[in-house]
Amino acid sequence: MTHSRQQWVQFLLLSTGVCLLWLIVFPQIATIPHVQAEIDFLEVKQIDPTAMFYSDLETIEDTVQEISDFHKAHPDALW
Repeated sequence: MTHSRQQWVQFLLLSTGVCLLWLIVFPQIATIPHVQAEIDFLEVKQIDPTAMFYSDLETIEDTVQEISDFHKAHPDALW
């Protein structure tokens, strides 16, 4: 098998795997009662799940300060 053909086969296998996850596995996971309850909660509260990670921005200020303090105390650490 040529290198180019092998790459295409790998690409098609990966694409098939992603499609199976997206079209079969994820919808099945969404039917699990606990997961369905979480989905319903978010819909009732009109919360966009893709924006949930941004709700942590208020708490990250403390972490940024701790990292800054660490670098001041240990300037040669990590990099």
